[in-house]
Amino acid sequence: MAATRPDAWPGDPVADPRWTAVGPAGAPLVVLIHPTRLSRAFWAPQLEALAPSHRVLAVDLPGHGRLADEHFTLPAAVALVRAAIEAEVAPSTGCVPAAVAGSASRPAPTVIVGLSLGGYVAMALAAETPSLVDTLIVAGATAEPTGPRAHPFRLLALALDRGRSTRFDRLSASVIRRRYPGELGEQIAAAGFARHGGAEALRSLAGESFLERIAAFPGSVVLVNGQRDLAMRPGERRFLAATRRGRLVHLPGAFHLSSLDRPGAFTAIVRSAVDEAVRARQSA
Repeated sequence: MAATRPDAWPGDPVADPRWTAVGPAGAPLVVLIHPTRLSRAFWAPQLEALAPSHRVLAVDLPGHGRLADEHFTLPAAVALVRAAIEAEVAPSTGCVPAAVAGSASRPAPTVIVGLSLGGYVAMALAAETPSLVDTLIVAGATAEPTGPRAHPFRLLALALDRGRSTRFDRLSASVIRRRYPGELGEQIAAAGFARHGGAEALRSLAGESFLERIAAFPGSVVLVNGQRDLAMRPGERRFLAATRRGRLVHLPGAFHLSSLDRPGAFTAIVRSAVDEAVRARQSA
């Protein structure tokens, strides 16, 4: 794997510092949205694998990565991802905002990939601006945080608030390095862990209905869960039933961070979704 961190990946010289933009211009666009407490560094395996043939955006959400000093809200996160997409597609649509131009005017499809917190942000974006998204890949985000199911989100936020930052960060880094030894674990640990941003993100999700959001999205949806993700597996069938055109994929042996547990298989899912979106554009 390349030694360069994703937040310093050599890309376009005019790229916005809030995200990494790599790959050939005009190629199918893949947007990567990271889990809570982490950053765009999380997507190192997918950036390396997809960049030669795809245009790839990996964002830092508010309160995370380079935006650690900003407050996380769900609307702010959606707005940031939307801005990243529009910065990519506006030149090809005559500088008209992508949300106005619509999907038909974009020469290549856009596939949004979100894991955990990123999956919830992706669903919110797709529901608010479906014209931006051809296909939605939601990984590790099939627990509906409403009613009693909101309690785990709030409790984890409280634990992050009350924990000692240095001790919590050292523990997180140790777990990551043991779970993902070598350069990948070092990259993620070096990028840091957003304790306050993570707590804000969890509280912002609690009480929000994402089943309604995914039901409102008319495009294709791929739900991905690690086979051993015990927190997300119980709700996955409800989310699948809510989609208009959806399918469910399990990654054998993977836990919650399925794109790190099975990077090759996860990247293959993304490639397949892009290929299907390209064929759909051609047939349309």
